[in-house]
Amino acid sequence: MLAPGHQALGLSSGLIVLTLLPRWGLVPDAPLEAVLFMLFVLFGSLLPDIDTPRSKLGYHFWRGLIFVLLIAFGCYLFAPDYLDQYRDELKVFVMLMAPLLVMVKSHRKMTHSLMFIGVLILYHAVITRFFEVPPYYFFGFITGVVSHLLGDYLTKRGIPVFYPIFKKHFRFIVTFKTGSSFEKGLVWSLSIWNIWFVVTQVF
Repeated sequence: MLAPGHQALGLSSGLIVLTLLPRWGLVPDAPLEAVLFMLFVLFGSLLPDIDTPRSKLGYHFWRGLIFVLLIAFGCYLFAPDYLDQYRDELKVFVMLMAPLLVMVKSHRKMTHSLMFIGVLILYHAVITRFFEVPPYYFFGFITGVVSHLLGDYLTKRGIPVFYPIFKKHFRFIVTFKTGSSFEKGLVWSLSIWNIWFVVTQVF
């Protein structure tokens, strides 16, 4: 699946999970936190493809990371009070980047497996042990990652679900080719549904 497909599927998954959060006792306190939740979803929906420089996230990863660090450093020097308002979010972002440095190997390997999700869950447990981070941010992040794996599971290439134990790629019974007309139609359909869902919830 290409980046637009992963983003559309991620947004759809995030909107569904966002409506379920109150049932789990996890409710964002402000509209900004709901927006940040969806940003974590979008980031997670592109994250597994960081293992290839041909992807949007992989291509811009190092440039973007340096840019964010420069902004954070600038705020630290010239606007420390503003930086304090988002200190927890910055901690989460930086700490979530660390495991990727040892997992990036080749496309559709470690980052497209159940082990990757397991490592993220374990990493989240470590973060919440030492920092007071609202759990719904992680729900958004992992929702995006799972939606990405689901999207690639529907493609003809499939994903190595049990990597590195088994390197075989698994795929759904019905599949489509990455970048095909079917995928483009799916992206349009999901985009229309996302807009409809947001409009009906707001109005």
